[in-house]
Amino acid sequence: MDTVIQTVILAIVFVISIWFHEYAHAYVSSIFWDPTPKLQWRLTPNPIKHIDPIWFLMIFLIHFGWWKSVQVNPSYYKNPLRDELLVALAWPFSNFLMAFIWTFLFVFVDKFQLWNYLIDLFFQWFIVINIGLAIFNLLPIYPLDGYRIVKFLKPSWWLFMEQHSLIFLGIFLLLVFMPWNLIGSFIISVVLPIYNLLISITSFII
Repeated sequence: MDTVIQTVILAIVFVISIWFHEYAHAYVSSIFWDPTPKLQWRLTPNPIKHIDPIWFLMIFLIHFGWWKSVQVNPSYYKNPLRDELLVALAWPFSNFLMAFIWTFLFVFVDKFQLWNYLIDLFFQWFIVINIGLAIFNLLPIYPLDGYRIVKFLKPSWWLFMEQHSLIFLGIFLLLVFMPWNLIGSFIISVVLPIYNLLISITSFII
């Protein structure tokens, strides 16, 4: 029974996190006059529009999933390079924001002893998963958001990755699915210090 409940909690956390992640991306792009997210029905709070059912199921089967990435068209932006950078940053920023908000709620609930095991589990997973999603998407490799940020910081590197996108996609998949999972190990090593830092900051504030 505990396993079923934990799976349900994990599913809820992923749905909310991915929805907010993609909605933020669509919303920021639309601010810069890009109609593409709205035309594709992605400028919506409906989480079903942002979840890929097959990849969502893969999260529980192979511990790796994906989502319906919001399509944008930088040709609508008035300042394409700057605006595309801000749109790319909207993804990891949204997850860091969610992590901070839920850390604040977690510390508040813990301080006033309003928690139980399931509430505690829900908050911790919500914080850790959102930090993990933010770090994961900041990795400077195709097809993640970090790859788009490279376009602003080092255009020549971005152009190289763009021209060899299939090769970099293969490298990305290899890093994700190799037995020793270097990407997973790296993310865990970064997530835990950030998690502890957020707890310390919010505990000091509250």
